[in-house]
Amino acid sequence: MNKRILFKLIFLILLAFPGITYAQYTVDNVGSTQRPFYLVGSLPPDDLGNYQKLQIDVLGGGWGNNTLGVTTYYVGNRGGLTIHQTTQGSGATSFGIKAYANPNGNTDIYIIITQDYPAISIKSFKLPSNNGQLQAIVQQAPIGTDVTPVLLPVMITDANGNIALNTYDSKGYKFAVNGSAIATSMTVKLNSAWPDYVFKKDYQLPSLSDVKAYIDQNQHLPEIPSEQQIAKEGLNLGEMNKLLMKKVEELTLYLIEKDKKEKELETRIKSLEQKSKN
Repeated sequence: MNKRILFKLIFLILLAFPGITYAQYTVDNVGSTQRPFYLVGSLPPDDLGNYQKLQIDVLGGGWGNNTLGVTTYYVGNRGGLTIHQTTQGSGATSFGIKAYANPNGNTDIYIIITQDYPAISIKSFKLPSNNGQLQAIVQQAPIGTDVTPVLLPVMITDANGNIALNTYDSKGYKFAVNGSAIATSMTVKLNSAWPDYVFKKDYQLPSLSDVKAYIDQNQHLPEIPSEQQIAKEGLNLGEMNKLLMKKVEELTLYLIEKDKKEKELETRIKSLEQKSKN
């Protein structure tokens, strides 16, 4: 059999059995008002020999068309039970995940329905288990003690395209990070004007006496957010850099004016000294 015929045969087999190329969802729950528990897999006790892991995918969420994504739970039980969650495309509603310590020593993992009228499909994959395999999903009441840990929301997206890292709530921002972030470069593009208007002839530069009066009353610079405001609302880097540049430009004008007056004073002093010599 030549290679071309062999490749065609393999291609036909893959078309005939799509489950070979993509693990199919094994359980659906659509439109129910029940709150069942689905056993999606078990992990052996926590020890150094436990290298098994579960990946549970839940497609959909609620009945509406705004829950179209896939939520994936990654579960391990070596060095402590750990559950990581990612949600892509929105959808983590109407269901959740629970872990129960079974009296037989294993930890059982369940997907639970938390709201009426869900529209979800579930699949569960264990590695390694006979070189990795789909798990049989069984509807049953949990056995043992609830030992569900705090979930780590690795990455969560919602129906508006917002992305949240290490948090479930993006608070309406397109990108929200709960923790530190680092970048080699970042550009902030402002919708408002950069404050070069300070150097225009018609700009009304505040007098230093007015600035001092404002500081004495408010304990911060004019236009700059107060400590209390920053603590409550956070810091808008783009707007703050714009305001700081405005203050630098105003300070430059004050220094230019001060230098002008000093030179005028120096000229007058020299003139007086010259007259005194004469």
